[in-house]
Amino acid sequence: MTRILLSTFSLLLLSATQALSHAQEAPSIWDGIYSAEQASRGEAVYREACLSCHGQDLGGNSNSPGLVGMGFMFLWEGRSVGEFYEKIRSEMPTDRPGRLSDKDYVDVVSYILQKNGFPSGDSTMQPDVSRLDSVEIAPQ
Repeated sequence: MTRILLSTFSLLLLSATQALSHAQEAPSIWDGIYSAEQASRGEAVYREACLSCHGQDLGGNSNSPGLVGMGFMFLWEGRSVGEFYEKIRSEMPTDRPGRLSDKDYVDVVSYILQKNGFPSGDSTMQPDVSRLDSVEIAPQ
């Protein structure tokens, strides 16, 4: 009887551990970590604060890196969305870094992710660096 109880307990413990492991897995950038509405707000902020340096098509120029396509992925693949958010928040716009609200910065990040083909989802991305650090910028 004791052996059956120990076996049953071990199986329950294993199942609970596996369930907890799955629940704590980091979200993927392909899970839709921002909303379409948020990306739309980010586009408006981008047009006001970023367009003059990074261009209408987000392609950059001789002084500013491109924010889409291979150039973006070359710089950011394997790094976290949190790192990208912090870079933008601490250094942009170059004439007055940090002048935007945290909400505006995270909205701009959402817009850039959308322009790079990362899908939107149902929830709004929050300016929570510890959470954003768990999301890796990665190709599908």
